[in-house]
Amino acid sequence: MNHQLPPAPRALSIVDLGSLLFLGAVWGAAFLFLRIAAPEVGPAWAAEIRLVVGAAVLVVVAGPRTLRAARGRMISFLIAGALFSAVPFTLIAFATVTLPAGFTALLNAATPLFTAAIAVVFLGQRLGLQAVAGLGVGVVAVVILVGWSPLEPGAATILAVAAGLGAPASYALAGNYVRAKMARVEPLELATGMLVAGSILALPVALLSGAPRTPALDGVVSLVGVGVLSTAVAWPIFFRVLRRTTPTAASTVTFIVPAFALTWGSLVLAEPVGLGLLVGFGLIAASLALVLGLVPSAEMPVLRRLARTARVAAARP
Repeated sequence: MNHQLPPAPRALSIVDLGSLLFLGAVWGAAFLFLRIAAPEVGPAWAAEIRLVVGAAVLVVVAGPRTLRAARGRMISFLIAGALFSAVPFTLIAFATVTLPAGFTALLNAATPLFTAAIAVVFLGQRLGLQAVAGLGVGVVAVVILVGWSPLEPGAATILAVAAGLGAPASYALAGNYVRAKMARVEPLELATGMLVAGSILALPVALLSGAPRTPALDGVVSLVGVGVLSTAVAWPIFFRVLRRTTPTAASTVTFIVPAFALTWGSLVLAEPVGLGLLVGFGLIAASLALVLGLVPSAEMPVLRRLARTARVAAARP
């Protein structure tokens, strides 16, 4: 097995920035697809069908190459499959049965925060003040996008929110693991192996949940859409971006997802869209510029002064 360190992250190109926007659009649609399909077939089966469809498409494209890439890496592929697909896909499908698609996407936007915390605590990565500020702006953006819609209190809501937060925690672990251990695997082969492993690992959970129910036409279309567009097409693109940058920067795509989740909900389900959507888009752009290092100054002067003041205060007896 190759134990060389992964290549150093590079600045994102225009193509990579466009990739993040595309991923935000198709993963925003995933919450709409699952909102429609999960109640029809059951959340565990919605996740399993999504994985099977996505894996089948990629196996046709890159099956033999994936087998070669998996030699000596079977455990790594199983871990990536569990953390990047089986666990979060099932949790998201479960959450969308109870929670609105936009609110579930808001919870998913915690991924960069979990990712940054793991990178700092376990991998020794240092975040600049500018990146920290960008993460904070992104959190504010998704809160504005979704709004302050009250949820019905109860055990079902608590469990759904816990599932919605469990998914980004799993993504955060996966992003750091893959960046550290599997950076030498090509994005297409990595996505194929991850989805195949995830479909195998998620199957027992689906079987234990009972037989799948028969979906209506909208459910069938949603399952095909989430399997092909939001999974088979999206994940190789994401792994390409992850390979070129840091897990924290790549995970900022989850700041874009809620905007598109609300947009698709408005277009397809006629959900109302207010001024918050426009304001949120502007804040998301600012968040991406800060986290991805597109702001010209190395660090914002105000933040530097605040940090210097905090250090001086901490040094006082």
